[in-house]
Amino acid sequence: MPMRPRRQRELERTRRAAAAARSQGRAALAVAFAQIDAAFGQAAAINAFKLRVEDWLRLGPQHPAVRARFGARAALLGGPDLDIAIVAVERWWRAERKAFQIASAFGRGSRLSIEVLAELRLILRLMRRKRMHAAFASIVAALCDEPIRMAAE
Repeated sequence: MPMRPRRQRELERTRRAAAAARSQGRAALAVAFAQIDAAFGQAAAINAFKLRVEDWLRLGPQHPAVRARFGARAALLGGPDLDIAIVAVERWWRAERKAFQIASAFGRGSRLSIEVLAELRLILRLMRRKRMHAAFASIVAALCDEPIRMAAE
């Protein structure tokens, strides 16, 4: 069976939840609640996150939006080693979560940096799983715009 796009699988999952509720003979309101729960529940939130990351990957490292979102963090990664980058991003993500919790206690928390780091964590893990260790350095260079900087010097 060929792999279907994540968006299609997500839509089918919500339809299956509604069909399962209907087959159990539930009332229309219960069927609607089952479909809403499937569309906005925990699994839907995780799939939405993965869809966002897929969109960033589809754009590629040369896209201005990708550079704006991940360029500063990529510049901090520095070296060409993917495993060290994964450890560094994991450390940054944990520190940022703690800082967000403290800031939220005072009513001033912003989730943007946590979201960026979570997306970067998933991207780096995906790169490790696909064994893209060799391509990591060139992707970081493309994000940081290093070839253009070197030409300008």
